[in-house]
Amino acid sequence: MAESLKDLRRRVRTVKSTQQITRAMEMVSASKLRRAQAVLMAGRPYAAKLQELLSHLGGSASVAEHPLFEQREGSNRIMVVFTGDRGLCGAFNNNLLRLVEKELRGQRDKQWQLYCIGKKGADYFQRREWPIIHTYQELGGRPEIGVAREISEDLHARFISGQTDAVYFYYQAFVSLAVYRPTLAKFLNLEPGELAGENQEAAQDASPLDYILEPSADEVFNSLLPRYLTSKVYITLAEVFTAEHSARMIAMNLATKNCKEISDALTLQLNKARQAGITSELLEIVGGAEAVKG
Repeated sequence: MAESLKDLRRRVRTVKSTQQITRAMEMVSASKLRRAQAVLMAGRPYAAKLQELLSHLGGSASVAEHPLFEQREGSNRIMVVFTGDRGLCGAFNNNLLRLVEKELRGQRDKQWQLYCIGKKGADYFQRREWPIIHTYQELGGRPEIGVAREISEDLHARFISGQTDAVYFYYQAFVSLAVYRPTLAKFLNLEPGELAGENQEAAQDASPLDYILEPSADEVFNSLLPRYLTSKVYITLAEVFTAEHSARMIAMNLATKNCKEISDALTLQLNKARQAGITSELLEIVGGAEAVKG
């Protein structure tokens, strides 16, 4: 009984220590979530306005001549997979990776190459059949404009040089504090209709406009499109990191609650064991006293 009580006390201490760790991680994730969400909300208006500007310019006849709008029939594809660098965030990474693999297996007629943003995705696909052409790891859970520019310029160069015919993003989009949604989005090539976003139907119904672009269409688009691509990567990173912090906060909250339930159950078990021990000792004392009297 003494050994059993010792084991129970050790288990209670262990669970309570784990509970303190998960509660601290929950608070850290909540703090990171607030900062990441603020960055995401601050970046969305810029990206939306830039997209709106490009959607207006998309009616120009010169847009179709830009190489980023080129329609290609080739089978070379790049899938950019956005995951986290660390775990302890529930099924955040695993659900996305399974969906990506399902998407790739469903299009075996395409020659897919993977561009992994995040350690979890890189580790997962290193053991699979699809080649990884580049990885970014240890981003610190926050979007950096320099990293976003570097990624967009690399993908831009691969598309312009003909190394790939299309580029797709697969990531977890942040919806709310408790909801994130797996999202497949095309990054390149660009299409004028897609730039219209929510106003796509209205843009299709309207008659095409012939814009006069100064100093020239090439110079305007060469200036705006790289900024648009960089903003798209930056916002995607912000979406992913915000969703990741949200998932980790929820996972740590559930873990803390589970630790509390286990601790309460073990404490009750410990108290019962102690009570049984005390009762047994009292019975032995009474039995001994009765034996002495007899």
